[in-house]
Amino acid sequence: MKIVTLSAEQRDALGSANARRLRRAGRLPVNLYGMGRPTVNFSLDAHAFALGFARGNRMFELEVGDQTQVCLLKDVQYDALGDHIQHADFWRVDEDTPVTVNVALEFVGVPVQVTGAVIDYVMREVRVSCVPRRIPHHLEIEVAGLQVGEHIEAKDIALPEGTALVDPPDTTVATFHYKHAQAMEEDEETTEGDDDAEPEVITERKPDEGSDA
Repeated sequence: MKIVTLSAEQRDALGSANARRLRRAGRLPVNLYGMGRPTVNFSLDAHAFALGFARGNRMFELEVGDQTQVCLLKDVQYDALGDHIQHADFWRVDEDTPVTVNVALEFVGVPVQVTGAVIDYVMREVRVSCVPRRIPHHLEIEVAGLQVGEHIEAKDIALPEGTALVDPPDTTVATFHYKHAQAMEEDEETTEGDDDAEPEVITERKPDEGSDA
């Protein structure tokens, strides 16, 4: 994964009002933690960060004056509508020490069409461990050869040299099965469950109340 270099400016004035002032000026408030050192507050060019983030970059090198620090993006906080990034947290890393990160999966190909069969992509990312500059941007998984009833597990993913799988190796990543078989399993689960139970509501993301820190 490419490490994006961003110019950072130290910010001494904290609080919601100062954070809003920075965002109006096109700056993004960020915090930097880790490696047993004090937390430092910076601001970044909001557009430059958003561009790197949208391209899937999670490793950044912050430049402050003549000093640089490689860091891993740990958290991004959005506004109430979930549209605009309000704040970001970074974690210092040692370039020679492995880190555990989530890497996106890219599925390649399509199984031979079989009436009534569907392919489920159970996972969209996996956890791996490697040194920062070896973090892959994504991992490809070929699914064209799947037959009905077959599945792919995490251990089947081809990893680059120096990269180790962190998720359990027998975790199902994708499966090709008859759709009616899945429906039967869901019916059985519904029968066994509480008819009065309320469905769980899952949100894609929500703003963090501490985004003005």
